[in-house]
Amino acid sequence: MSSEGIWRSRGYGWILKIDSEAYALFDYTPGACIEFEHGTADEFEAGFELLTHDHDDHLQLRVRNDITRYDFDRVAALPANTLSLDSPRRTDPLDNLGFFCDVFAQDYAFFKLRGVDWLGASTKARSNISKNSSPQALFTQMYDLIKPLGDNHVILSDGEQTVSSEKIADIKTLVQDKLELKSASIGDPENIARISTFIRSEFLGQTGSTAGNDVFNWGMISKTVGYLNILKLFGLADTNDAKSATDLPPRRADHARFLRDDLDTIEKIMDQVMADLGQAESIILDIRLNGGGFDNVGMAIASRFTDRKRLAFTKHARLGTEVTPKQEFFIKPGGEFQFTRPVFVLTSARTASAGDIFALCMRNLPHVTLVGQPSTGILSDNLKKHLPNGWTTSISNEFYCSANGELFEGPGIPVDVETPVFLKQDFKAGYHMAVDKALELASEQQDLVNYR
Repeated sequence: MSSEGIWRSRGYGWILKIDSEAYALFDYTPGACIEFEHGTADEFEAGFELLTHDHDDHLQLRVRNDITRYDFDRVAALPANTLSLDSPRRTDPLDNLGFFCDVFAQDYAFFKLRGVDWLGASTKARSNISKNSSPQALFTQMYDLIKPLGDNHVILSDGEQTVSSEKIADIKTLVQDKLELKSASIGDPENIARISTFIRSEFLGQTGSTAGNDVFNWGMISKTVGYLNILKLFGLADTNDAKSATDLPPRRADHARFLRDDLDTIEKIMDQVMADLGQAESIILDIRLNGGGFDNVGMAIASRFTDRKRLAFTKHARLGTEVTPKQEFFIKPGGEFQFTRPVFVLTSARTASAGDIFALCMRNLPHVTLVGQPSTGILSDNLKKHLPNGWTTSISNEFYCSANGELFEGPGIPVDVETPVFLKQDFKAGYHMAVDKALELASEQQDLVNYR
């Protein structure tokens, strides 16, 4: 059976065109179809893994090295209103606002959770825009639409200005100011270096080890307790691309290669971490400042702490008024040995995206205690969408659930022991509180073991 042809995704709002020499990806709604990526057949092979082609009208793919499966159904042709990547952009404000509203109406999954009447809000927004509206007026109207969602995976960019549906603006500003970061982004390499220095100074006495382009810092925080801090879950490899990365690569072939490098690197890093901390009585695993990245990098770390194969989480995507079939994801023991003594995972409102997912993986392990504050609560992948005028937005369209079926989108992953994390009046003191509590809990558990 041939995979050549035109394919429409189940959920996600994509159309995929494949022929013998090339491929192309499109964002679509009933009102428009926008090409946003194309490449050669070799690039398709590098970027995608064909999982199932069980009959001529069904295709199942995933981005190579990544975890999510995408199902596609054959369609006869591209929509008549398709805009190719090489064509001039369509700048009509009404058309662009219409596509923007339709994208969210079609694929955004959490209007009810976020308490937003999208139909009412978008109807009002359309009445405020005309063919003569300026680009800035259009941008402002779109931003006003997404602001009430309070979803940090919802982003709007015109190429010069980028805004998000901010949930934790005050905390971001506090962290940026107190740590003297150049921006609020934890993923930025310059910010990573500065935070890494702060972490080593505060908790490791400027000793310990660092790896993964300053992303991983670890050492013994006391005679019996190890400490591991992880600042993001991408950009770990010893390559120029990884060292300069502020986000994940958008093109699928680049994404697959970048991820492969990080997956290879994380195994080497965790081998060293386990060699250094493996004899500790307990480990504090600090992800309170974690900007996210690749889910399966977090899963690879979690594999070093599980004694057996365990269901970590499930996910499915919005599909109209229904959802796509549930996908299950497992962690299983990795490395030469697994650390199954007490582990204290520290989280906060700045534990985001794949950081949320990593906390979800660790939460399922019986020897793990979560300490601090709930995570950000943006578990869904941020699904990037391309507007006719060249602007981009991103949305949350996936439901990640715990092994027990719990949905933590919005509220975040809850902790077992709550402590303050970010105190405006004394930032350093606040940032020590969860670590101090974890050390106290570790001591109590060790005393209990000795007593028994």
